[in-house]
Amino acid sequence: MRFEQHKQERQALVQHLLAQDWDVFGTLKFVNGRTIGRQTAHLLLRSYWNSIDRVFFGKAAERQDMRIPRWCFAHEGSDSENFHVHFALKAPMADVDQMCCVLNAVWAQHHAQTAPLAKNWIMPVQDRCAVAEYLTREYWRMGSSTFLDTLSWGKPFTTHMYEYAHSQQTQRILRAASPLWRRQAQQALDDQKAQYEASGKLHIVERG
Repeated sequence: MRFEQHKQERQALVQHLLAQDWDVFGTLKFVNGRTIGRQTAHLLLRSYWNSIDRVFFGKAAERQDMRIPRWCFAHEGSDSENFHVHFALKAPMADVDQMCCVLNAVWAQHHAQTAPLAKNWIMPVQDRCAVAEYLTREYWRMGSSTFLDTLSWGKPFTTHMYEYAHSQQTQRILRAASPLWRRQAQQALDDQKAQYEASGKLHIVERG
């Protein structure tokens, strides 16, 4: 009965995700997902997303509740001990590759416990159905707790977000992720794209 209920709830969540507007799929990992602890991980993730929102929207992220639309999911891996987070989001800039690089570079520098560039997986969405299935794949084990609603932001994307793509935003991006870090993140992105093209599947990031 519980399995059937989770199956139906997961299917509903997949359909909800597919009805939203997003173009980036990502995985944020920790140096050690087995020892990070849920509370510490949550604090780091919350501060990270707050930083990302401020990078793109400045003070409006606080004054006007401007946030990047995103849907975040906790995963624990095959042994239920390797905590990490998957997400889908709508890039607030036209260059989606550049968005992926900024996201990875900022996370890699965020804290001593956040994973290095090559360990994360952030790239433009190639197959929306595959991503939605992947995001919800641990629903059968974790139930609704896999969806991290306090880190997500479901308000729809509007063209109003593009109004923040000006010189001040560029300067905030430079402060958050230097050209060197973004070049290294671009190399990580190129490697991920090559892996995806070679396998035709989302990278298996549950290990390590």
